[in-house]
Amino acid sequence: MAADASAYGIGAVISHLLPDGSEKPISFASRTLTPSEKNYSQLEKEALSLIFGVKKFHQYLYGRKFTLITDHKPLTAIFGAKKGIPTLAAARLQRWALLLSAYNYEIQYKPTESHSNADGLSRLPLPVMQDSDVGGEGVRIFNISQILSLPVTSKDVQQATKLDPILSKVLRYTRDGWPTQVPDELKHYYSKKDEISIEADCLLWGIRVIVPKSLQAQVLKTLHEGHSGIQRMKALARSYMWWKGIDQDIESQSKSCKPCQEHKPNPPSAPLHIWQWPTAPLKRIHIDFAGPFQRKMFLIIVDAHSKWHNVKHYR
Repeated sequence: MAADASAYGIGAVISHLLPDGSEKPISFASRTLTPSEKNYSQLEKEALSLIFGVKKFHQYLYGRKFTLITDHKPLTAIFGAKKGIPTLAAARLQRWALLLSAYNYEIQYKPTESHSNADGLSRLPLPVMQDSDVGGEGVRIFNISQILSLPVTSKDVQQATKLDPILSKVLRYTRDGWPTQVPDELKHYYSKKDEISIEADCLLWGIRVIVPKSLQAQVLKTLHEGHSGIQRMKALARSYMWWKGIDQDIESQSKSCKPCQEHKPNPPSAPLHIWQWPTAPLKRIHIDFAGPFQRKMFLIIVDAHSKWHNVKHYR
């Protein structure tokens, strides 16, 4: 079964692979994306096309071993059998990977130029939008609840993301597809491109909202309202939000807080080591260098019993 997605539609075709290598189609399917699905990242749109095809042709595929064909290579790792579901994969991808686990399949990558059957269907989709909750309304509600949990509103995050010079590019590339090369300031996000998704025009890394720079100080202030320690603040942040350098910012916020510094526990003082009194002269001596002083170094020897000392200088 081959599937593909465009900016406004998805398509799938199921076919037989004959011994001579030729393909004979059995059935075709396509539909137009809903308004909310059009805001999915390109990775999620491609994954949605696979799920759409599997559910559409369930009666042909269930109980048989089949091959999924996609022209989006990251999906071969996310939905492949050799690797588990990435921990920080978007919630929708985790849900869809769980759905596919009920089927006996292999997933293969095919270049776009050889994937024209499904590609054509996605670019000329049927004007049908309903699809038995393939998008996962529960996942959408969960993602929205993550945004609403922040001390800033979703509208604030939307506006700040669009005005942010870096995150605005991340938003566009996540929705339309990433180029093969990106500038240095985007490489940190490029390494996470398969884990970043969009919900209500807000960026999420896994289930954590990516907070724009203009809102980070406000979020940090709210995060530290109860004067929680560094570890508690980091644990709370990891459940809801993320931005580049968030751990360092949390540490700086806590260390610059005067009440936190005044009430933090002081480390115990190290006990002083007391030398035993030597019972005879020259039983124990102490030697050290001093200097440089007036371009000279001094070797100092002191007898612990008599306190007699000897000093020798070197140039």
